[in-house]
Amino acid sequence: MKSLLKYLLLLLIIGISTVVIRTVNFTPEVAQIPDPIYIQINSEEVKNRLADVLKFQTISNQDTALFNAAAFSKMHEYLEQSFPLVFSSLEKEIVNQHSLLFKWQGKNQALKPILFLAHQDVVPVADENLTSWTHPPFAGVIDDTYIWGRGSLDDKSSLTATLEAVTYLLKEKFQPERTIYLAFGHDEEIGGTEGAEKIAQLLKSRDIELEFVLDEGGLISDGLLPGIEPAVALVGVAEKGYLSLQLSIKQEGGHSSMPPKHTAIGILSQAIVALEANP
Repeated sequence: MKSLLKYLLLLLIIGISTVVIRTVNFTPEVAQIPDPIYIQINSEEVKNRLADVLKFQTISNQDTALFNAAAFSKMHEYLEQSFPLVFSSLEKEIVNQHSLLFKWQGKNQALKPILFLAHQDVVPVADENLTSWTHPPFAGVIDDTYIWGRGSLDDKSSLTATLEAVTYLLKEKFQPERTIYLAFGHDEEIGGTEGAEKIAQLLKSRDIELEFVLDEGGLISDGLLPGIEPAVALVGVAEKGYLSLQLSIKQEGGHSSMPPKHTAIGILSQAIVALEANP
């Protein structure tokens, strides 16, 4: 038994020593960062196009009976008018009536394609909250600092930025080495089952295997991370999940003239506070 313990201890020491030595001697590869390429764009036109896209009330509601198909159709018409090169040069499909899928054919068919995602829809705005907005949520107001509107961050900015970039590259007669797909779902805010999921099923049915997928991510933050002064681009590598809980309690009946010291409402409230204190 003692011999076995000595043997295991020796293995542990060897393992730890190996890790320490490899860590000390490890030299990470230096990332090859290409020189930045400065391009000329008409920033006023770019801002105005995003502001215009914000005006379309492409809202996803939990109650699907409230779905406004006309708003999506009108936004599609606007996108085609504003980015005609994308719509005429790339293969376009409408998936499940309201989602958009574009294929930009690459030069090398042996390479797996890549996919850029964005979504067209936004969450609704409660009528009672309208007065709390600095500018109306679907006005697309531009001031000296911001472009205001529902979807300016989540996620019509990604959608228009992708179309702006592809338009620029098409004007430069650029053709990608590998095929690029652009997928713009219409119901991401309520799960994406009718948009992104249907696009995924379509690609799978065609045996299309992707090299990588780029979806919406974090922002370029300023002062968000303690101790870091420069602006930091936040890159998300996972999708958030969620958990729904239902709390219930059963108490003895009684009369409001003689309430118990601890009521069911009070006990449930304590449970919610305890959950909030220990996320």
